Amino acid sequence: MINNNKISTANKEIKKPYKCKNCYIIRFFLLAVVFIVLFALIQSENLHYLDFVTPKNAATFIIIFGIIIFLIKLTNYFFEKKNN
Repeated sequence: MINNNKISTANKEIKKPYKCKNCYIIRFFLLAVVFIVLFALIQSENLHYLDFVTPKNAATFIIIFGIIIFLIKLTNYFFEKKNN
């Protein structure tokens, strides 16, 4: 008869909690917003430094950054497909 009451070695290992990539991105974004708000409150007379932060510039940055990442992932996919 086999003793099934023993704990296997795999169960004894403590696994690190999974860190969600999206959670890190959201936290980083919120932290950046908080720092911008703090900067605006502290340096109210020097806000002309943030004039370049407009919705149009932000949208342009997001689109360009997305296209660059897409092209990198696409080339990576083709190289991996070619190697297999």
